[in-house]
Amino acid sequence: MIQGAVRSGKDKIMHFRKIAAGAAAIMMALVCGCSVRSSSDAAWPTGKVSDKKALTVSYDAFSKEYKYWLLVNQIPDDTADEVKDKCRSQRESIINYLVNEKIVLEQAKNYGVDQFTDEELDSIESDYNSYIESSIESFRSYVNAGESGTGEVSGDAAILEEAEKIFDEKLTECGMTRDDILMWYRNAKTADKLKAKLAEDDPVEYSDAEEQYSEIVAGIKQVYENSPADYEQDLYYKYYWLPDNARMIKHILIKFDSDDSAEITACRGNNDEAGAEKAREKALENLRPRIEEIKNMLDNGADFDELAKEYSEDTGLSSNPDGYLVVPNGETYYKEFQQAAYELQNVGDYILVGTDLGWHVVMYAADAVMTEENEKALIDAIYENMQSNAATSAYNTAMQGWRTEYAYDFDYAKLDINESDTAEAASTTASTTASAAESSVPEQTSSAESTAA
Repeated sequence: MIQGAVRSGKDKIMHFRKIAAGAAAIMMALVCGCSVRSSSDAAWPTGKVSDKKALTVSYDAFSKEYKYWLLVNQIPDDTADEVKDKCRSQRESIINYLVNEKIVLEQAKNYGVDQFTDEELDSIESDYNSYIESSIESFRSYVNAGESGTGEVSGDAAILEEAEKIFDEKLTECGMTRDDILMWYRNAKTADKLKAKLAEDDPVEYSDAEEQYSEIVAGIKQVYENSPADYEQDLYYKYYWLPDNARMIKHILIKFDSDDSAEITACRGNNDEAGAEKAREKALENLRPRIEEIKNMLDNGADFDELAKEYSEDTGLSSNPDGYLVVPNGETYYKEFQQAAYELQNVGDYILVGTDLGWHVVMYAADAVMTEENEKALIDAIYENMQSNAATSAYNTAMQGWRTEYAYDFDYAKLDINESDTAEAASTTASTTASAAESSVPEQTSSAESTAA
C-alpha cells in the first residue's frame, strides 16, 4: 500500500533515471562557478585546489540538512538548554559531512569512480524509495492530529495520501525537495565506491577471514571450557560455535498460579528448601490432570507444536519457534529442565518434568550443530566486514590528508560552532558519510521473554 502511494502517478514522482540525470546536471553546474567567496558560504577551501567554488559549501546547503534534522528529531528550539549542546554537536557533524562530501565527489572523479552502473543505480533507487516510504509512514501521526490542519481524514489510503502531502510540505519548510534526499543516497554510494577503490592497494584475502573465524571459535571454546554458564549468557558465542551434543529443546509449560509461585519463591528466599519442595509438590499435583491430558494427546498422535500454541504458557514461545538451545553442563535452565533434556534418547522423544515454574512437557526437538553451510556464511560475513573496515581505514587516512591539503575554513559565527571542536572533528570524523537522512533514522530494538528457566 505504501509503495503504491509513493509511486502513484508519474506527475507526482519523476522516474528515478530522470531525477538522477537532473542531479548530475546540478553537480556539473557546481564546477563552473567563479572563485569569489560569497557571504553566503559556510565552509571553503583555502589550500591549493583547482576550483575553490566547486568545493565551497554554501550556508543554504548546510541549513537544509540542519533544519531537516531538527524536524525529524522534533526540536522546535535549538537554543533550549536541554538540547543546545546536542544541536551544536550536530551542526559540527553536518558541516564536516558536507565538506567531506565535496572532497569525495572531486576525488571520485580523480579515481574514476564517479559513474554508476545500472545495478548501482537500482540499489540507490531502492534505498531512496525505502527511505521515502518510511518517512511518509512516520508522518501518519500528523494526520488528524488537531494542530496539523489536515481536518478529518478517514481510510488508510486517504490518510497515507495526506501523510505524503505533509511530508512534502515539511521538506519545503526546510528548503528541500525529494531530489535532495536522492542526492544523499547518490553521494553515499559514491563514497562507498571511493572507499573500495582506495582499499585496492592493500586487499583483504579470504584466508584472512578464515583465520579470524578460527581464532574466534578457539576463544569461544575456551570460554565454554572455563564456564558453560558464561558461554550460555552470550548469544554471540552460540552464533559462532556449538559444543558437542548441544540440543534444541521444545516444551509446553503449564505454570503455577500466583499464590503457589509466591509461596515457593518465599521459601527459597528464606533458605527453606524443605518447605519449597513441599509447596512445589502440592502445586504440581494440583496441575497434574492438565499436564496428563496434554501428554495423552501427544501419546495419541497430536502435533507438539500445535498443542504448544494452544496450551503452553511460555511467553517466549513465539520468539523461539525452533525451541531453546541446551548445552551439556549448562546452568541457564532449572536443573530439572536441564536434566530432562539429556535423559531423552532420540529426537522426538518427550518427558514430563516439574520445576519451580510448573509442569513442562520437554521434547528433544533436534540436534544443534554448526553445518558447513553455516560456517561458510559466517566466514563470508567476516570477510565482508574486514573488507569494509579496510576500505574505511583507507578512506579515513586519505580523508585526513585531503582535509589538510584542502585546508577548509568555516564561518564559525554563522554556523554557531566552536573553532577548536570543528578542527578536532575534521581529524577524528574523517569517515563521516552519513547525511541527515541516516543520522535521523531511529534505532529499533526488540526483546523476547523466556520462561523455560
